[in-house]
Amino acid sequence: MTKDCDIQNLPADKQEDAIKKLGIIHRFEKFSSEHIRNGGTRTEAFVKYSAQPGVRVGERTIKRWITKYHQQGLLGLVDSRGGNHKVEELISPDAFELFKSMYLTQQRLTVKVCWQNINYENRNQNRSWMIPGLRGMYRYVEKYIPLPYQILHREGLTAYEAKCAPYIEIDPDSLTPNQVWVGDHSQFNCWVRYQNRWVRPWMTVWQDLKSRMIIGWYLSIIPNQTTILLSMKRAIEKFGPPESVKIDNGRDYDSELFTGVTKQVRKALGKDCIVKKSTGEIITKRPRKVLGKGYLDEKILAGIYAMMDIAVSFAIPFNAKAKRIERLFATIDSQFTATFDLYCGKDTKRKPEDLVEKLKDPATIREAISFEKFEALFGSYIEVYNANSHSAKDMLEQNPAEVFQNRRIHRVLAPGVVDLLLRVWSRELTVGKNGVQFKGIFYGQYNAELLIYQGRKVRLSYDPDDLRKVYIYDAATFKLITIAEQNQLVSYGTAINEESLRNAMREKRRILRVAKDFRNSELTRNMDLTTLTIRAMQEVEKNKRQKAENGGQKTESRGPKILQPVRTPLDDQVVEHQRQKIVKILKKAVGAESMKETMELDFSLLKTKNRFEGVRLFDDRK
Repeated sequence: MTKDCDIQNLPADKQEDAIKKLGIIHRFEKFSSEHIRNGGTRTEAFVKYSAQPGVRVGERTIKRWITKYHQQGLLGLVDSRGGNHKVEELISPDAFELFKSMYLTQQRLTVKVCWQNINYENRNQNRSWMIPGLRGMYRYVEKYIPLPYQILHREGLTAYEAKCAPYIEIDPDSLTPNQVWVGDHSQFNCWVRYQNRWVRPWMTVWQDLKSRMIIGWYLSIIPNQTTILLSMKRAIEKFGPPESVKIDNGRDYDSELFTGVTKQVRKALGKDCIVKKSTGEIITKRPRKVLGKGYLDEKILAGIYAMMDIAVSFAIPFNAKAKRIERLFATIDSQFTATFDLYCGKDTKRKPEDLVEKLKDPATIREAISFEKFEALFGSYIEVYNANSHSAKDMLEQNPAEVFQNRRIHRVLAPGVVDLLLRVWSRELTVGKNGVQFKGIFYGQYNAELLIYQGRKVRLSYDPDDLRKVYIYDAATFKLITIAEQNQLVSYGTAINEESLRNAMREKRRILRVAKDFRNSELTRNMDLTTLTIRAMQEVEKNKRQKAENGGQKTESRGPKILQPVRTPLDDQVVEHQRQKIVKILKKAVGAESMKETMELDFSLLKTKNRFEGVRLFDDRK
């Protein structure tokens, strides 16, 4: 802010008056220069100039105008009398900078405290600043300190990003159904009974970004990798895999199980974003060789998404704008969850006053809805939600199911592969003399097939519904080695192109930099702000008493559908899984479990022959 910038906000007569004063100052300075060249002094110049005919300004007035002009520029020459709010709200630029340096901090000092402080500084340091009254200061702050700047400096960067920062909008017409799925967890705001106790269930949901259709879901008491696994399995079994998924940046979704590498490894391997041209999606930050030809690397597990040729992008943490699914959760809360008697509200302000008493009431406990019934009701609600028209403009008054049915490409996996892929997978493990140790449990301790792999790298997977055995694979080829049983049972719970993106992010950084530079922290770096505040408060109180003693206190002023097979590393392993299961059953049946040699049998020969095969009951020949 320059010294003369606020003069434009004044009434015309005030501006004209200030300019006239400036003209008098210029004429005096010219007169004073000539007088000094002739041997006179500046003091004499003030007297002689004021005594000239037609000059109706005294020497003291001229001196005061010159001082104010040097301190505040043209603003200092404005007559603040007359009761005009625009004049009363004027503040000297230096005073306003000091005010901002105090007000725009996460200490969140009030306007009144900062106003008192700059008034105290003004009087005790003889600043000759123009400072408005308190009410004028409130109006000045509202007008000249933008709300985004206030939030950034007073509430922090996280609040600024959530409330004010610009974000990149996705063109809905650039998407097609079943192209991008969005997934996240959310906890229901109501209480149900589960195993004789009160719980607030969690939902794990996958939603199609284009059609808004809920593709897959799973309810649990505690969300984790297993719930993500099961909800995705339900979705892929019905609709096939999408081209990409947009997921929460939390620990469960952003895990090695799904992405193939941990967060730390992904960050270490590279920071470049990969933009998929067909969708404009920002692909996950991971090495290009993982996504390129031959992405199944011996050293890096490509993960479930990569094995199904699904690109991954991650939502910004704690940023609801980056996750459209947050709107879905709000809709579910208002349309479904809020209809239950034991609805607890989104926050403490919306919590029913009698909720605690209800939860203790024996009758309420006896009649409470069970988790199983709640789950069934939620399933019914999902069907209704998908069949109801959506208000979004790009939906054209269609319901999510109708829009989703318009998908042109239906991606499919080989039969049986979904069951093999959507298990819980481990990172690379080394086979020891006691088998494979995973999470403190040994598997395949006496397994002959596994013994020859001692010292080599393997990976294992298990079905969340059956933890008595694990499936062990060669870490490099994903070839099934054996099905190993555990030594002990464990329990278990439940479109933007690259250049546009760079430009958008560059502008975002520029806006943030401007907002940060709005406050000059140097002004208060070495200032004892606490002492200053206390003294300013003391002076205000002292002035109040003096005014009271003097008798008063002054008041301040759509195309053909295409079936697209998706190849995975496990496509050829389904038959091998079935063969090994039959071999284990046959060994147990004949008591030959210790037999190491596996006989290659044609199991199709065990099929019972139809004795009427080839016999014609009627002769169709003419």
